[in-house]
Amino acid sequence: MIPHHEQFQAIQSMLTAGHRSVRLERHSLFLIGGVGGFIAGATEYIITAERFPDIPQRALVLLLWLTFWLGGMAWLDQWLTRRARQRRDETLPFAQAQITRAWWMLLGMGTLGTFAMFFHGGGGMTYALWIVLLGLGIYLFGLFSRPLIEWIGLATILLGVAGLAAGLPYGATHWLAASCFAIGMPLAGWLNARFSDASFPRSILALGLWLLLVVTPPLLLTRFSIPPVPAAGEQVLRLQAGSRIPLRVDLESPILRIEPQAELEMTLTQPVEIVLIDGQPDGRYRIGNGDWHAIRDGVLRLMIDRITPRLDGNAPEVRAHASFNGAEFNGDTP
Repeated sequence: MIPHHEQFQAIQSMLTAGHRSVRLERHSLFLIGGVGGFIAGATEYIITAERFPDIPQRALVLLLWLTFWLGGMAWLDQWLTRRARQRRDETLPFAQAQITRAWWMLLGMGTLGTFAMFFHGGGGMTYALWIVLLGLGIYLFGLFSRPLIEWIGLATILLGVAGLAAGLPYGATHWLAASCFAIGMPLAGWLNARFSDASFPRSILALGLWLLLVVTPPLLLTRFSIPPVPAAGEQVLRLQAGSRIPLRVDLESPILRIEPQAELEMTLTQPVEIVLIDGQPDGRYRIGNGDWHAIRDGVLRLMIDRITPRLDGNAPEVRAHASFNGAEFNGDTP
């Protein structure tokens, strides 16, 4: 006869297994990681301002693009999961079905949020938003799976928030999001299969390994990527410090207008070199003797954080406060 303490342990194991009933299929991890990593890594180079200069048009194209890939991934994952469960004569737990719906709702929120940023601003937070939403999805699965998955979900959320707090360049968060999907999802499944019942120190070690393998590639890619150095035959225009740079603004407004020739005079405080192709800037530049960059890297940031209407005597005026700086700059030194 089985001793009472062994019976209690068996009952406890069954209850624990019932609470931790969610198990993502291997194909789900690779689908979410592969498709998500592809979208995060490639979209920036496919849907560009050069191909779609009109902002509403570009926003609509991006919405259709994300809907196609994420919707197709959801359908394929659902079909493969049902087939795998039928082959093993298993049913899909109720908790997993509900969390899967919540997971796709999070991805839908990310899609709509990215679409809305074209019209309401905040595009610099796009990839951080996707990292946070991915972390929330992982955390939800972890609540009914294993503690390690919960910790990885929380770590993913913190990566997105920390990237914003640290002021990472747009290009860095771009590759960090791709890494969280393409490396983080399959790696989480691999670690969970090997450390699911590990002790607390070993679980912390697994979490540290996950963070190391997810964070290192995008940081190395950002830090040591080949700079877009001008090739032979390309024209480089050097603007010396003190050069006058007029700013002209095209304003669309029903109550205000700006004359086409009106300008705000700005002056360079450091020499700047820009690459010209057919007489027009192609987006590559460097400040002083620093490294070459491309505009799409997001190293430079323009932020208009305050607009104040006021009266100067009896004449109305509008004063704006803006900062134009970069994450890799220390004061005026690139």
